[in-house]
Amino acid sequence: MGKEDARILRTKKLIEETTIGLLTTQPEFSITTLLGRAQVTRGTFYKYYRNKEHLISEVNNSLLVAFMAQIQGQFHLAKMIAAVSDRAAFYNAVLNLHHDSIYFTTLMSRMRTQMQTQLSVITDDELRRRQIFQWEIVTGGFWALIAKWLVENMNLAQTELLAEFVEILRINTTGWAQTGLALFNFERLDKK
Repeated sequence: MGKEDARILRTKKLIEETTIGLLTTQPEFSITTLLGRAQVTRGTFYKYYRNKEHLISEVNNSLLVAFMAQIQGQFHLAKMIAAVSDRAAFYNAVLNLHHDSIYFTTLMSRMRTQMQTQLSVITDDELRRRQIFQWEIVTGGFWALIAKWLVENMNLAQTELLAEFVEILRINTTGWAQTGLALFNFERLDKK
């Protein structure tokens, strides 16, 4: 398959960005509303997408790929916070307004798959079970804190939010290898 023309890429990007905006503010939007906001013709839309569900699936996949690229190898919390911050309105709509619930369900599924891949080297079933449980607790706490942060209009700097989360967990680095905390990176992005 050849490269896509730059105009096609721009048009698809415009449609997808408009869709993200509508998912954030008006999740039950119509194709007509989308086309009006994006200033794209119906024919152009259907050239690239079968229907609204296909479009939303493509948009969600792009957002998921972008988020997951930030956490390959280890769940780097500062990178996760930055990725959420870059799409704050969308994540607020997903986490606090329950718009596009398929996105969050799929995100958690992909995160769990990554976690399970990381833990697949552990042969002790009890240790693996404990680490999975601990990962779920840390991840649940992270998303709850992110939801609150977004509702409060991101009232803390990203580094302060990370520090707050570390304080809530009262993280002690002793014995990390035997806990689910080993799956996470708690360092700030600006730390050298």
